[in-house]
Amino acid sequence: MNDVRKHMNIPMTTALNNRAYCKEMARNIEREGLITGMTTSQLSCEIFAHAYVFCNFKYVPGIIRNTAFAKSAYHSTADGVDLEDNGDSLVRRIAYRVIWLMPSVA
Repeated sequence: MNDVRKHMNIPMTTALNNRAYCKEMARNIEREGLITGMTTSQLSCEIFAHAYVFCNFKYVPGIIRNTAFAKSAYHSTADGVDLEDNGDSLVRRIAYRVIWLMPSVA
């Protein structure tokens, strides 16, 4: 059996750094069946987490911001939000949820 997963990329904008907007976008994605195997909450957390990192990266101290890991994370978010059926790994989903719960910086 061929396991075909749907993928989509949401271009990065600062508008995504808004939880209510991410919830609305996630509901639309779910309603239209663009991505399956993820709840509205999981979708909204993932979308928001990418935008949060993108929009708040400038507040990360330089000593951390200049590491290869931090630069890779920033460039990954700048490329937009890549979604696919059934979502990311458990570790990433936990990270998205933690970011969802973080206070807004900007």
